[in-house]
Amino acid sequence: MRNKLYLIVVFLFLSSVAAAQNATMKGQIMDENTKEPLSGAYVHFDGIKGGSITDAFGHYQISGVSPGSYKVKVKYIGYKDYEQHIELSAGQTLTLNMPLTEKTESLKAISVYAKANAESESSSRRSEKNAGNITNVISAQAMQRSPDINAANALQRVSAVTIQRNSGSDEAYAIIRGLEPRYNNTLINGVKVTSPDPISRFVSLSIVPSDLLEKIEVSKTLTPDMEGDAIGGTVNLVFKDAPEYEYFTANGAIGYSALFFNRKFDDFDHGAVQKQSPADRFGSSYKANPGNFSRANLDFKKKNAPLTSLLGFTYGRRFLKNKLGFIIADSYQNQYYGTNSQFNIAQLDTRPGKNFQPVISDVANRTYSTQQLNNGLSAHLDYQVDDKNKISLDNVFLYTHIAQTRLSIDTSILGGNGGRLGPGTGTVFNDNRSNIQNQYVENLKLNGKHVLSKHFLFDWTGVYSNATQNAPDRADISINHLINPDLTSTPDYFDNISRIWQKSGNKDLSAMANLSYKTALGEKSSVELKAGGLYRHSTRYNTQNEYTLRPTPTANGVKSPFTDIYAADWLVYDVTGSLTSDKANYTAYENITAGYGEFKLTLEQLDITGGVRIEGTEQGYDTHPVVLDIRSNAKKTYTDVLPSLNLKYKLNDKANLRASYFKSIARPALYELVPTPTFGESTDVTGNPYVQHTEADNYDLRYELYPGKEEQFFVGGFYKNIKNPIEFALNALSGGQLNTSPQNFGTAKVAGAEVVYSRYFGDVGVSGNYTYTYSNINTTKIYTSTDASGVTTSVPKLQSRPLQGQTGDVVNLSLLYKNDKQKAFVQLAYTYTSKTLDLVYGNYGYDYYQQPQSFLALSGEKQVSKHFVLIAKVNNLLNTPTTIKISNLIQSRDVSNVSFNVGFRYAR
Repeated sequence: MRNKLYLIVVFLFLSSVAAAQNATMKGQIMDENTKEPLSGAYVHFDGIKGGSITDAFGHYQISGVSPGSYKVKVKYIGYKDYEQHIELSAGQTLTLNMPLTEKTESLKAISVYAKANAESESSSRRSEKNAGNITNVISAQAMQRSPDINAANALQRVSAVTIQRNSGSDEAYAIIRGLEPRYNNTLINGVKVTSPDPISRFVSLSIVPSDLLEKIEVSKTLTPDMEGDAIGGTVNLVFKDAPEYEYFTANGAIGYSALFFNRKFDDFDHGAVQKQSPADRFGSSYKANPGNFSRANLDFKKKNAPLTSLLGFTYGRRFLKNKLGFIIADSYQNQYYGTNSQFNIAQLDTRPGKNFQPVISDVANRTYSTQQLNNGLSAHLDYQVDDKNKISLDNVFLYTHIAQTRLSIDTSILGGNGGRLGPGTGTVFNDNRSNIQNQYVENLKLNGKHVLSKHFLFDWTGVYSNATQNAPDRADISINHLINPDLTSTPDYFDNISRIWQKSGNKDLSAMANLSYKTALGEKSSVELKAGGLYRHSTRYNTQNEYTLRPTPTANGVKSPFTDIYAADWLVYDVTGSLTSDKANYTAYENITAGYGEFKLTLEQLDITGGVRIEGTEQGYDTHPVVLDIRSNAKKTYTDVLPSLNLKYKLNDKANLRASYFKSIARPALYELVPTPTFGESTDVTGNPYVQHTEADNYDLRYELYPGKEEQFFVGGFYKNIKNPIEFALNALSGGQLNTSPQNFGTAKVAGAEVVYSRYFGDVGVSGNYTYTYSNINTTKIYTSTDASGVTTSVPKLQSRPLQGQTGDVVNLSLLYKNDKQKAFVQLAYTYTSKTLDLVYGNYGYDYYQQPQSFLALSGEKQVSKHFVLIAKVNNLLNTPTTIKISNLIQSRDVSNVSFNVGFRYAR
């Protein structure tokens, strides 16, 4: 035993002596001209496996190197490779700072590049400068540094982009240049992605973790090779690509919402949610009985909100002498957040002398408690057959689990049936809901690139995209009691319980191919001709089954008081449910066939990109079963010719002047054609088979300057003429029920200006953008008036207003602190949005407007060792409410409070 201990001690001693004799090399990689640090550069010794990737401040370190002579190499995309011979002696720590020289080269073959550096801010500026169209790019580095943890929040830092959210804050869609989500495209790795949402054709950007992304590209003008259904712009989520070297990062954080400092988190038994309805379990003709429905998911409990937890990792490398590359990344986000909400119902006041002005009829105080678990997994595999042929496979899988409790206390304040007869009187409703949604989005893309000859390049893409949403047993219970004029109260009674099982899906099969020819016209001039096509077959379905449970009357025919959900007795009002009669059950399809021709002429100072795209569209739907009071099926076809022209005049190496024209369209979502109601937050949403697609002529002008690697200055303007814009309008149905449906409203004009500025002054920087947007459309509304004799008339009248979703002023301003020596970065980010048209109302002079908002967020990071960075993110420091008004009446007001996350990032 003593001999073994002796050998161990000797071994440890010799190991420590050997380690002490090894050498270390460290330093910083920077741009030769600007002296700015370069993040993501690969530093290694020639012929020796392994190396170091520079951190956010350009620093690297390679330890444990045996003494000797070495050739140091540095690789960084867009820069010339750097080499230097060095001598390392035993125990030496060599500090070697290496400057890199930027290069510009034409691709003569398909090459594999290091991708970690494509995540840097300087790479994003380079992409914007070299792009053939007007583009804004937000890098992975900017997203890491920002207060944001998902793509939605990161996007709102981009000029002319705002985010549309729902009351529960679990949905988030991009509004570009004041145009609501329907006018914008969402892509994953350059191709369309299907939507799990039963109403729209979009993916909520809140479910996309930002740490999976290499960058986000926002294209505000189109070229012929881009799909034409983007009037506002295209959001392309670019996921991480395979690196040239072994690459591993990890991150973790915990967080909390300050909303729960003042109230508890409301929850229910998730295990009590029945995955299948009685009809699914026992057959469509089965007659459900009261025992078929669980109770615990309507038993709401209060608890302390759990901590939000965030975890993620990325790993990639290349094999087979760099021919085979892969990267895999996973991000897990388990968030707990909430909203305190006031929701009021406005209706026309028909009382004498009120002149049909909007009046609040009901006041509801609501609390939302939401758990949103996002798990995103992305994988990329590519094989370099030779220097002329490359095959790539990309798969992105996004899973979201949302469990939400909504507790609502609704008071009627107008007289009449159950209404208020005096202060503090009237009927009080408790409308409480439990809801679980599981969403799945998968996007599988197979791509090939082939150099056919010196001048010809052929590429092809096949895409399978599938999305589903499953919302089982959405349970809603309505309880009420009456406060009498003497302020005494009746017991609680429950009116009914609604149980809804809903499932929807969207599947795309797409094929694309492009052939390009490129030849030189001189030393600094070239022409590229390109042609290609696309075919996409898209299908969507929705199934819904609803049961209504009503209280069992007593022997004398009255209701029993409600004490708790376990003691309640009920009858199943519709014992077979609504599966065979529900108007929301439908299937729909969309076929897109497109072809284009494009040219790009590159001269010494001028780039001209133009051509024409032709898109043919076929859409249709069928309801199941056929419903007599609606149009149960429809089919429509149309063809659009979409020309475009982009001009880029290169004033010098750092400045461009751009001008653009393109024609584009916006198709109605498939559900928007189906004239059946589906579940909404406050109103039913019903499709319209007669709604037409939207066409637009778009004009742009922009000056851009890139004074430094992370610096920029843009100023530009845009104008859009939009024919048949589609907007959701609110309609009042018989019985006071509200309904929204998509409608066409004439022709709209949109004009605006953007300014973007980012610059450092030593360690302190400022980054900001301002967008002004003006839109106008004249639409017919109902004008109601009462004359002196008391006779009321209603006539149509034109009203001028902005487009739905349009915000006049958007400001983003960030103060930045970057200390390379201390390896620290801090960002204070402010966002302001002015008044926004939220919903169109049917009566003249009245629409719903979201009121101006100001947001303040703070983030910081500090590198504490070679591999570890500590991070902190704080959002909504101003606790800004989201308030919507009609006239001067508050229709809704949502407060979510401050949230924060602290954690780490590891890179090797």
